Amino acid sequence: MSLQLKSLDYVVLIVRDLDRSLNFYHGALGLPLRHRAANYAQIDSGTTRLGLFTREAMAATLGRAVIDGGPREAFELGFFVDDCDAAYAELTAAGVDRVSPPTDREWGQRTAYVSDPDGNLIELVQECA
Repeated sequence: MSLQLKSLDYVVLIVRDLDRSLNFYHGALGLPLRHRAANYAQIDSGTTRLGLFTREAMAATLGRAVIDGGPREAFELGFFVDDCDAAYAELTAAGVDRVSPPTDREWGQRTAYVSDPDGNLIELVQECA
């Protein structure tokens, strides 16, 4: 194979309500807003950017209706945090949907899960010594 991908530049989530998703990623998670247009927003999230694109705008881009991704929990974004328990407590106290509480994993991390307004999983990851 001659194709050589270099690095992941961005991930785009197709969302039902851009304002609601921005409130989650920018408001609740505190990720910096890079820019916003009518149907698209881009969030700074380290070396890989996070895009939020409305279903209607994606349908216009594709020239066909967006196929529903199916059941909830079809996609996951993982974010490193210093303290998994504190991050989970802060987000759930702010009303973010709980999925799985902080748990020590056999691979040496402590993780917890919440979900965004569209049901995508957000993993909070703490490296353990």
